[in-house]
Amino acid sequence: MKKTNYIALIAAGLAAISVFLPWLEANSSLSFGNYSSSYSSGGVSGIAIGGGIWGLFVALGGLFLALKNNRWAFIAGVINVYIGVGYMLGWFSAGANSSFSYGNDVTGIGSARVSLDPQIGLYLFVFASIAFVIFTLKNLAPGKAK
Repeated sequence: MKKTNYIALIAAGLAAISVFLPWLEANSSLSFGNYSSSYSSGGVSGIAIGGGIWGLFVALGGLFLALKNNRWAFIAGVINVYIGVGYMLGWFSAGANSSFSYGNDVTGIGSARVSLDPQIGLYLFVFASIAFVIFTLKNLAPGKAK
């Protein structure tokens, strides 16, 4: 009888739950002369963006594969690490920072800044996915799993 990898199951469940937590926060600010304005969206959950939905499906698939002690279960974790790090680094047009300035001292100087910052749900998603990879890699050893 095969031993169930409970740590991998918990990590996959944690990754699945983390998509419902805030992943990104959008901030913007604008100033021109003596006028300024700023806006913050608060947290946007992972389920509200495409990567979070895919991450949820992959995490649930990884949970199933880990439950069956499949030797290739770690691939689900690798995919989720790629999704999470991609959103952190702005590979998917998120997590990006942008700013610009316009004008001179005579006409007035205007500037704008826009940023998408990672939040706790995204960090938890990546951490749980890395833990899942680590604890399912042991299934690759010959004779450990089918």
